[in-house]
Amino acid sequence: MSERHPAIVAFLDHYLANDKASTAKTYSSYLFHYERWIAITKADLLRVTADQLAEYQLWVTSEVSPAIGQLRARSTQATIIIVVKSFYAWLRRRGHLVHDPAVHLVPPCPPKSHSVHKEHLTLQEATALIQTTAALIEEHPTGGQYWAMRVRNLALLSVALATGRRVQGLVDLSVHQLDFERNELRVDREKSKTGRVLPVAPWAMATVRRYLDDARPLIIKGNEIPFLFIGQRTTRMCARTVSFVLADAVGETIRRNPDLSELPRKRISTHSLRVSFATLLFQGGCNIRSINELMLHADLSTTARYTPMHVTDVRRVLLSTHPRA
Repeated sequence: MSERHPAIVAFLDHYLANDKASTAKTYSSYLFHYERWIAITKADLLRVTADQLAEYQLWVTSEVSPAIGQLRARSTQATIIIVVKSFYAWLRRRGHLVHDPAVHLVPPCPPKSHSVHKEHLTLQEATALIQTTAALIEEHPTGGQYWAMRVRNLALLSVALATGRRVQGLVDLSVHQLDFERNELRVDREKSKTGRVLPVAPWAMATVRRYLDDARPLIIKGNEIPFLFIGQRTTRMCARTVSFVLADAVGETIRRNPDLSELPRKRISTHSLRVSFATLLFQGGCNIRSINELMLHADLSTTARYTPMHVTDVRRVLLSTHPRA
C-alpha cells in the first residue's frame, strides 16, 4: 500500500497534535489492517456501509494473523473494532460523514481481568538487576564509549525502577526536568495531561548524576541535546533500544545469580518494571492513593489492577483491624 488515505492521515494527525504520539502509532497499525481489507474488497472508505463493516468484523475474527500464524485473541479483535469505531466517530464529528456507519458495531468482549497480567520483579530480583548492571560498568575501561553506554544503562534502569515511568516517558525525559537538590523529577505532560512533580529515590538520582557528569558528555560529543538518555547514533533512545538494554541486563542477571530460580521463567518487559514499581510499593505498605499519584494514573481503578491483594494479605488485614475478628 503506497499511500494512506487522507482521512486516516488526518485522523492520526489529530492525535499527534494532541500530544498522543503513542496512541497515534498504535491506531496507525490497526488502521493499516483496515485499509488492507478496503483494498481487497475494493470498498470506498468514506462510503462504506454498516453491512460492509459487519463483514469486516467477521473477517477480523476469522483471518489468521500473518504476524502470529493463528487467529487473533479476542482482546486484539476488540481493539481493532474499537479503533475503526473511533475513526468513523471522529469523521462524523468533523462533518465528513452524514451518519456513522460503525455506530452499531459491537466489539467482542475479552475475558475481564481485575489485575495486570505482567511478570514483575521481586525486591531481590530488582536489587540483583541493578547490582549486575553496575558490575558490568567496572568491566570496561573508564572513559571509553562502551563504558559510557553501560553507565547510561544503569541510570536508565534505576530511573525506571525508582519512578515506574512508562517507557515513552523515559525516552522523552529531558535534562531540565531533573532537580538534584530536591531529588525530584518534573513531568510536564503525559498522555495529553499536565504532569506533576515526582519524588525520586536518592540512590537512583545518584546514578543519573554520575551519568550526566561523566558518561553523557562522551556520548553527545559536544552536541547540544536536550534529552536525558541518548542513543549511540541518535539524539535519544527509542523504546526498542530500552527493551534491548533491559533484555541484556536481565540475561546477565540470570547468568550471574543462579540462586534467582524464578527469574529465568519470567518474561520481563519494559512495562514489567512499571508493574514492579507499583507492586514493591504496595508490598512495602504504601497506600493505593499514593501509588496512583506516583504512577500518574487518571483513575484509581487502574492503579488497583496493578496492586492485586493476595488472600493472605486480606486475611491479615481483617484479623488486625476488624473489632470482632
